[in-house]
Amino acid sequence: MKGLSDIPLLVGEVFVDFTLTAPGTENKLRLGGVAHAARGFWALGVPFSAAVILPDYLVDSTRTYFEALGCVDVHVLGIVIGAPNVTVIVDATEVADQEYDTLLRDGKIVRLSTTRLGGPEADEILLFPGTYDLKAVCSILPKEARLHIDVAYDVRAPVDITGLPQAVETVLISTSSELFRSVHSDGIAGLVKAFSSSKPSTVILKENRGGARLISASSGEVEALPAQLGTTVNSVGVGDVFAAAYVVHIDKGSIEAGWRATYASAAYSQTTHPDLFRTYVRRDLKLSLDEMRELWGTFLPWERRQDLSIYLAAPDFAAADRMAIDRALASLQYHNFRVRRPVAENGELPPGSDAAALAKTYKADCDLLKQCQLVFAVPTGRDPGTLVEIGLAIEAGIPVVVFDPAGENANTMVMAGSAHYSGDLDSCLNAVFRLLGEGRPT
Repeated sequence: MKGLSDIPLLVGEVFVDFTLTAPGTENKLRLGGVAHAARGFWALGVPFSAAVILPDYLVDSTRTYFEALGCVDVHVLGIVIGAPNVTVIVDATEVADQEYDTLLRDGKIVRLSTTRLGGPEADEILLFPGTYDLKAVCSILPKEARLHIDVAYDVRAPVDITGLPQAVETVLISTSSELFRSVHSDGIAGLVKAFSSSKPSTVILKENRGGARLISASSGEVEALPAQLGTTVNSVGVGDVFAAAYVVHIDKGSIEAGWRATYASAAYSQTTHPDLFRTYVRRDLKLSLDEMRELWGTFLPWERRQDLSIYLAAPDFAAADRMAIDRALASLQYHNFRVRRPVAENGELPPGSDAAALAKTYKADCDLLKQCQLVFAVPTGRDPGTLVEIGLAIEAGIPVVVFDPAGENANTMVMAGSAHYSGDLDSCLNAVFRLLGEGRPT
């Protein structure tokens, strides 16, 4: 049993997540924000305390819910007024941009408490910044605690986390955040340098389906943490659970904590049923660090994806039915793959083009295809050109992923010849990561 000082303190905002689902299914409504990390602590069987910022109407329900998750003390750090703290989520699986939209966000005001937290002093604080004064909040938190701060959202620049009263032990950042996109141009070394003023011991880059990297700020050594891919039911809060699991296991060392965090976050992505999530987590706790390393997973760093060309085989024409094509294109580009579009690069021939023009474009498309490491095919309308490209790639030994949402091409040659065939974009995206992913380091 953990002593009172060993109980982690969870700090941040509580939201209501409202996820829009497919027509004919019930939309999903649940507590979000730091509630995701709270579920992580609960699934791991670890008591925690919480200091939260939330609208007044959520205070009682949050307190009751957190206590049921094993929270030993809920402090209200601030009250949100002018907005309900409701976030609408369009894509819960994050095959592309999730399109978060927080209601009435421009009218939101946070009124912070000025009272220092009572009760036992925590050794570890897991903090999620929000639309509140970060330094004012940290000034009323335990000063001697180590701070693990997830800067994926609501931190505009690395300087925003400097000068805090607590020592910053860990900085966690995600490739899906705007902050990452503003500081990643110089690679891993540049990322660590960007946060050097806050002197973290460890920087963790969460890279979505490509895994994560844990970097020692002092030595620059990098530990690859592969993703454990499965059917994605929900990606909202997955990074928060990663952070919670990391803090829970930090006494085992940052490397083992990172590995265990990848397993816990994977479990969270595969279900929205809490009891099943906990079952998955408890199962994975039986694995040793050596066993997790041996099992490996899927690892594909963010910047490496730009070196891997993906040929888009599709009727990528202006007048075509573009819904599935545009979804696929947006997904691959969101995850930083270099998508080669033969129609866009080599031109769209008008009807009635002569033999010479046809031959020239055919050769250019074939040459482009052979330069690519993977073909992503969207054969909508059973497009003959796309089907020929699938055949050419199979013959050339280039792996093919076929995204066929209407099931129009479910024949033996396409299904058996392709490396992966599915009408589900999440499944196809996972296949891309697996096929292009890097093996276990020797």
